[in-house]
Amino acid sequence: MQNKNYKKEIPYEFSDYALEKFFKETGKRQGWLPENGATAFIAVSGGGDSIALLWLFYKFYSGRVIALHINHGLRANESDEDQNFVDSFTSSLKLFLATKRVKVPVDKLPGESIEAAARRLRLQGLCELVRIFDVNNGGNRAVFLGHNRDDLAETVLFNILRGSGIRGSVGITESSEFNGVKFYRPLLEKRRKFLRDMLLARGVPWREDSSNLDSKYTRNFIRLELLPLIERKINSSAVEHLANFGEDMRPVRLSEEQLSIDFFRECLDDFSSPEIIFSRRKLKAKTNEEISLIIRYAGRKLNLPTLSRDRCQELIRLIRSSRSFIFQWAGNVEVKSKDGKIFLG
Repeated sequence: MQNKNYKKEIPYEFSDYALEKFFKETGKRQGWLPENGATAFIAVSGGGDSIALLWLFYKFYSGRVIALHINHGLRANESDEDQNFVDSFTSSLKLFLATKRVKVPVDKLPGESIEAAARRLRLQGLCELVRIFDVNNGGNRAVFLGHNRDDLAETVLFNILRGSGIRGSVGITESSEFNGVKFYRPLLEKRRKFLRDMLLARGVPWREDSSNLDSKYTRNFIRLELLPLIERKINSSAVEHLANFGEDMRPVRLSEEQLSIDFFRECLDDFSSPEIIFSRRKLKAKTNEEISLIIRYAGRKLNLPTLSRDRCQELIRLIRSSRSFIFQWAGNVEVKSKDGKIFLG
């Protein structure tokens, strides 16, 4: 007969010691530890990954922790239930929560998928929330996201299949910047199952997004059908191999990024946001590969949707031609030639 005072022992991998060790080693490597008084802004959807991330910061981060929630409104009442859950959970931890509602279908750009629009608007919303606290936070603008190792592998595979080149083969980086805000991803070493098992072991609740089970979305199809098929038929360690490949490509991407910056500066005539002006003569002196790097870097500077390889090659052909042209990038964003210059904006 089991003693009433018996308490199930927490596995070592989910113990305070093991988790704090992982947390602090990751923070030191990524550069957000020691805290030095900085507030940690945690993006929380209510799902297992973001709840795990918030809980880890609640347990082991000595500075102030603020939760941020973006309500996409894509699942009617369910989206509001997610927000209510996050509100209740953060209240139970006595953490401050800042929320913002966005309208994905209304603000979607022409040719932009719902998935891409939701991601863009989410990042924009997080940036807006962070800036509210700038005055009281010494200008700190670091947001933490809950992407895990499975997300990394899925993104690497997705980007390879859509032909996104070296930059895409990295999948998800440990840190990035968007609209002047730094984003960190501390959970890229941990599998999705590990994070949920951790929450179960520690008695922490979370919500599952029902849309994550809908295979009509490309990323869900990769997660639910394609990768499991690859693991069954080709290699049971496919997720880990894809994630490792993405990590191996990071230094290659950094090298390519520096080349992009150098070539961009060499060909730049003027940059007054939201317009970039290049010397057409200097662009034409570059190889097609170098022009591609310049074009893609310029697009990132203006936060534009990434051009496909074919569209990028089409723009390069127009730049090399001797005639005037107008090339539509996305929405009302155009690339056009005039008086020996190339205008993007």
